[in-house]
Amino acid sequence: MMIFKRLKQLICYSALIPLAAFADNQTTLIISYGDHDAAPYSIEIGEQLYGGIIKDIATELAGELDIAVTFVKTPRKRIERYLENNTVHLVLITNPAWLTNSEKLQWSESIFIEKNMMVVKADNTNKYQELIDFRGMIIGTVRGYTYPTLQPFFDQEKFIRYDVSNLNVNFIRLDLRRIDALVDANILINYQLKKSNNAQDFTVLPLIVSEHNIQAALSPNAPITLTQFNQALKILKDQGVIDAILKKYQPEK
Repeated sequence: MMIFKRLKQLICYSALIPLAAFADNQTTLIISYGDHDAAPYSIEIGEQLYGGIIKDIATELAGELDIAVTFVKTPRKRIERYLENNTVHLVLITNPAWLTNSEKLQWSESIFIEKNMMVVKADNTNKYQELIDFRGMIIGTVRGYTYPTLQPFFDQEKFIRYDVSNLNVNFIRLDLRRIDALVDANILINYQLKKSNNAQDFTVLPLIVSEHNIQAALSPNAPITLTQFNQALKILKDQGVIDAILKKYQPEK
């Protein structure tokens, strides 16, 4: 009886080996994110990625590609090196113009378009139809970011750049009238206003400062091909999944 029981245990164990081996060998795509990916691009609890656009899109892509994904928090200054040496496989929210080694990486089709916009106090009744209309104003910006369309005006001191650490600080400074306007991505601005208690105190101007194609950067030896990524991305875009994810983090109209 003991021999039969032992034999049965061995048979059951051997049947599990292929499944364990498959799980160990399952393709895993390592996705980079960081503090530079402000909410709603990444939303953390503690030091763990809890939600946000990066996590939502990555989860949908993983389902289409039938792969596992894991997220690694990466300092902005190490992104390029980590992509080149395959420490990470994918950066979702980027653009070739933002990385100095872009020619060494694989670039996806456009995921969505991000627009830099200006925000002023709601009681500001001035008309702003072009950038020169901000002459003499102090513009709230984020430290470490470049603003190519605004830089000539900063260089010529047509208006003044004032750097802070993040968009939330700029909203506080604008509310206190320490700056005259702030500039940032529409997705970040709208999310900030969505969770704000005083959104009515601000106006997002219709003037578009700049537009950027948001693309994914894929490492040279990623476990998926660029074609596979683009095919999965197309399915999600065609089905309206990407638009639905973006809408999730915007104010209701």
